Amino acid sequence: MTVNELINETLRLVGRADAADDGDGATDKENMRIRQALLLCFNAVIDELARGYFPLITTENLVSEDGKYMFGDFSLTPYRILSVKSGGKKVRWLLRPQYIECDCGEIEVEYEYVPARKVATDKFEYPDPSVSVTLVEYGMASEYSLICGDAEGCAAWESRYRAELDRLLSVQPVRGRIPPRRWL
Repeated sequence: MTVNELINETLRLVGRADAADDGDGATDKENMRIRQALLLCFNAVIDELARGYFPLITTENLVSEDGKYMFGDFSLTPYRILSVKSGGKKVRWLLRPQYIECDCGEIEVEYEYVPARKVATDKFEYPDPSVSVTLVEYGMASEYSLICGDAEGCAAWESRYRAELDRLLSVQPVRGRIPPRRWL
């Protein structure tokens, strides 16, 4: 499924089938604006899921002559550094605004990362199979309703989103950290 197809499904959910029927080739300025807003909602929901509920973790080997490992040199955008090893053993490291600093020339870094921004033609795939299309659609519908100023619609979609999120998290093993709190 592409992000465009996800946007079309979400448009149908929020009662904008007219904009969904135009598809990604929409020429009407209003429909183009709506589709762009939903693309922003999609990226916001995916980012929220990665940072707060279903973290994306990777390990990467890096080399540096001066012991400074710039975040720009990582293959993905790091969000949280979990561990730093050199020669298979954990080593001390310092977190700086633009890099991590370590006394080793070669390290293995395990970190959580944020997903790259998607465009409408990209394929929708989330590395954690628990994240369903339905969850993302509910989140997008909630965000879109909020943008449009529809407080009742936002509350209804947010309730569905949170219920689906709680359902998915209830079957996940405890990961040693508590997800962000939600206030009523």
